[in-house]
Amino acid sequence: MENLKESVVESGCRDEAPSPGVLKTISWRQRMKDRKHKNETLSLQMMVEEKRDEPDEVIQKVILHPKGVMLWSKKSIDIFHQRCKEDIIYLDATGSIVKKSKQPGTSPFYIYELVVRNPNKGSSPFPAATYVTCDHTTSSVLYFLSAFQTDHAKQYGQKNISPVMIICDGSMVLMQAISLVFCQTNLNALLQSYYQILTGKGTAEDFSRPILHRCLSHIMKNAKSLCKKHAPKNYKLAMHIFGLLTTASSIVEFDEMLLSCTVIFSSPCSSENVEKHFNNIQNWLTTIGESVVDESSIVPEDLEDTFSPTPFQRHFTEVIGTAPLDKKGDPNVYYSELFISSLATYFLPHVALWSSMMLGQLHFLINFTQDNKTQGIMEKSQWDLKKIRFKGRRLTRLDDFIMTYKAMHTAILREYSDAERITKRKDDI
Repeated sequence: MENLKESVVESGCRDEAPSPGVLKTISWRQRMKDRKHKNETLSLQMMVEEKRDEPDEVIQKVILHPKGVMLWSKKSIDIFHQRCKEDIIYLDATGSIVKKSKQPGTSPFYIYELVVRNPNKGSSPFPAATYVTCDHTTSSVLYFLSAFQTDHAKQYGQKNISPVMIICDGSMVLMQAISLVFCQTNLNALLQSYYQILTGKGTAEDFSRPILHRCLSHIMKNAKSLCKKHAPKNYKLAMHIFGLLTTASSIVEFDEMLLSCTVIFSSPCSSENVEKHFNNIQNWLTTIGESVVDESSIVPEDLEDTFSPTPFQRHFTEVIGTAPLDKKGDPNVYYSELFISSLATYFLPHVALWSSMMLGQLHFLINFTQDNKTQGIMEKSQWDLKKIRFKGRRLTRLDDFIMTYKAMHTAILREYSDAERITKRKDDI
């Protein structure tokens, strides 16, 4: 490439350039040169020893068994601190960048990232902290988030370092870790606090806890499995109704929707009650319009990850029990015997994490808009990580990952700074 004339390069003609295979070999050899040592473990140790105490230094922790690295900088903590008070924080995990070790019994590597939205709409999300590991347990993710928050507290003190709202994909591992680190309590106790708030009994401590929310795309993927399994003949209706349930902005509104849903799907016969509640559902659906969630590329979380009994489950079980079911008349074409019971078992215990009930607490948050309902930030962040920052590569060593990450971290800090200036200029105008 270096031997090509400048005019040829500018023209876009690459006839005399090496083949893609040769270019890949050149790239691999360059990575070999950049490695501190041919042994991965020694290379990682040398990288830690060469750490500089500078604002953009990213290496924070290197774990040798099971292998893992934690990466963030003082500058990325600054950005996280600024954004977490006025916008939503995202925690997501993805794979397929670092190849699984060939050693028997090892798990694949996943990359966990704490992400904030860019202040300039349309610009790339900013990864404030990254954790590469093959240990996918609650304790592992808990260690990552705790280490990040410890450094966060070192820069800004113990007060006011929790985000207003965190969104994750809904895996129990992530939700438990987020609850323990950012909300300072376990997940079941957090749901108890949310129930107290929604029933008008919340204390100052309850209101001080951040709002944990599940990605709507992921919850709709789970709903898809539920509806296909337990309401196959009325799949589209069931999906529309589940989408309706996600829009409930209060526990009273959810009660009304759930009651109508129960009458429609649990009445063996069809009479005036089914007709009345079907009309109620139609009116609600007309009011909210069509869902814009795209869950085509989402992998659903395991529905068998059930919660311990929660106040939400007890409350809604009582609501379901009061439904006036039609037991006389013509057969009900919407009757789906196990749909409501499965909904009550797998979804209602943690309803505050996927409906809009708790989002009413964000009325003061200027940046919380309808855009958040598409959940596109998590997908955009993953795409940027794989296609832009790592250019579609599959790496075999963590030291290679760190070298690429460091180079791209400098670039995205600069991009974020430029986006801030653009936003400020727009605000001034």
